[in-house]
Amino acid sequence: MNRRTRLIVLAPVLAGALSLGPGALARASSPAAVPPPAACSLAGVRPDGTATLSGHGFQPGTAVLARTDSPTQRFTVKADGTFSMPKTGDAPYTVRQGNTDTRCTGAKGSGPVGGNPYKAGVREGWDAARRDCDVRAPASGNATYTQGWNKGAAVAREAFC
Repeated sequence: MNRRTRLIVLAPVLAGALSLGPGALARASSPAAVPPPAACSLAGVRPDGTATLSGHGFQPGTAVLARTDSPTQRFTVKADGTFSMPKTGDAPYTVRQGNTDTRCTGAKGSGPVGGNPYKAGVREGWDAARRDCDVRAPASGNATYTQGWNKGAAVAREAFC
């Protein structure tokens, strides 16, 4: 094959390989969508010392609720990944599913948020929207927590999305 024929035949093949190569590499290295992390919070402390524990982002099925001063309790997470437990004590809780522990926020003495559901909502909304711009507020029985969550998510979306 002479030089001119070789150039005419190979040039389109090489051009196609060069134009498709970066696209194929980009598709191969793009990560799969990561589900938002699970979170739970204790809100709405009543005069009798009980509150509502709610969570979102968990795997549907059985989970274990752990509290340092009482035995563990099994419960079921709904198909949409949420749960709500009214009338739980105002104490630090951890939800365990498989090998994953999720520390719940908002309990008295559980860190800088303390018993303030608005602050807990702002912090969790900020963290969730920072990781995923399309995240929505979790189901919560506490309107103050939801307002804080929406505020934190809005500020994070302005900064990161």
